[in-house]
Amino acid sequence: MIVGGGVLGTWHALELCGAGFTVTHMEAEAAPQGASVRNFGLIWVSGRRTGDELDAAQRSRRRWEEVGRVVPDIGFRPAGSLTLASNDEERKVMEEFAAHPDAAARSITFVDPAQVASLNPAVRGDIAGGLHCSVDAVVEPRRALSALRNHLSTQGSYTYHPGGAWSPWRTTPSSTPPAGAGRPI
Repeated sequence: MIVGGGVLGTWHALELCGAGFTVTHMEAEAAPQGASVRNFGLIWVSGRRTGDELDAAQRSRRRWEEVGRVVPDIGFRPAGSLTLASNDEERKVMEEFAAHPDAAARSITFVDPAQVASLNPAVRGDIAGGLHCSVDAVVEPRRALSALRNHLSTQGSYTYHPGGAWSPWRTTPSSTPPAGAGRPI
């Protein structure tokens, strides 16, 4: 049983169903509105700390890509990222970051203004360069949850209960559970 229908709860359901478990997935709200849907769909490797955080980000990015092949409606796009330097001070910081020993592990390179224009022709104005991370990616946050749940519903081992419909009694602020019954958590 998983309580919480955001990205984290839905991802746990995906992994558990994939491991052969039968999953009952409960969500209090009828539509997504919690914090995990507000990450704008960024799958960011570039800005993670060296060590465990970077390792976890790289594993997560690989897993999102795997799931994107099976559930294309999540909108996985290995678009990379481009962070622009607008002056020489920013350029210097970016060049130093791109020279860091683990920059290659992050797939980060410093690109000059011509390379910036090649990577993104929409960039205009005076640009001193940029950091390009080819492994950063995105998913469509408004589509990912429903796409994952739709995929899970075809597995035969998954049941989703939105909007508190799973509760043995429906409570409102003015109602109380039956005598002797605890409120489900």
